[in-house]
Amino acid sequence: MENFSLTRSELVQLTADTFIISFNEWIDFEPIQFIMIETETSIVRKPFGLGRWNGKLAIGVQIIGPGTNYIVQQSVLNAHGPCGKGFVPPEGKGAMIATPACLPMALDLHKRCSCDVFIGSLEELSIEIPFPLVVGDEAFLSLLRSLEGYDWFLVIGSDQMEKISYDALKDKAEVFVSFNEYMACGIGACRGCAKETKNGLKHLCIDGPVLRGEEVWS
Repeated sequence: MENFSLTRSELVQLTADTFIISFNEWIDFEPIQFIMIETETSIVRKPFGLGRWNGKLAIGVQIIGPGTNYIVQQSVLNAHGPCGKGFVPPEGKGAMIATPACLPMALDLHKRCSCDVFIGSLEELSIEIPFPLVVGDEAFLSLLRSLEGYDWFLVIGSDQMEKISYDALKDKAEVFVSFNEYMACGIGACRGCAKETKNGLKHLCIDGPVLRGEEVWS
């Protein structure tokens, strides 16, 4: 794990509050690993999943407070990482289901293992993306019902989206869930990333962020 600076290459707005930031620098990382980014609003750095955009290292940012707003505004960011355990895609045909903020991670995983990708959003995006987009709750539920012929799924989104997706897909194939929303200090020291599983307490910053859905919801 290293400390480094990242200089912004491109800022792309997806929705009113969601952006992609790409960087001039590149670091090696495994799928779904993340970095911790420094802000001026907190002594604790904030976690962001690593991915790519137009061939460059990138993250997705949804503005939910002063810290994420700071990250979108800056041209140079201080960070450390990569953190977390990388996701090793199983054999067979896979699909990733994600929210717009996870688009860089989706692009990276698609490039690595040629999995299908589906993006679920509450609103239309301001740009064209290379994956199917469904907008609204009903369209998302319809998508989940239609997915057949896969050997595994990876879901990244909100708590509610992840649980709904798991319930809809668990009888079709193995479902993995990336619990990015639980990540805190990045090293498991603060215990803010603790998640109860059927195999005991897991700390998602070090044991995850990806777990099998059946470990969490039996």
